[in-house]
Amino acid sequence: MITGALKSMAVSAICAAFLSAVTVGGVSAASSSVAKGAMAGKKLDPDCIKKCNDVVDPCMSKAGKVAEAKWVCARNYSNCVGNCKF
Repeated sequence: MITGALKSMAVSAICAAFLSAVTVGGVSAASSSVAKGAMAGKKLDPDCIKKCNDVVDPCMSKAGKVAEAKWVCARNYSNCVGNCKF
């Protein structure tokens, strides 16, 4: 039981680290988009970004330990955030 809890904590930590990296990448892309969008008068919609975040968590859970599946989640997240302009 303790071993299962430790494995679960380790997986959670790995996923959190990956999501942090993805979020930082998304934020960097979003920041870049905001800079470009500011020139064009467009801003990022915070509700849209929340929806992107809500979608990436289940995607990562389903991906499990498969790196390729995680990259698909990350790419979809980046595309989602990129479309959050109004």
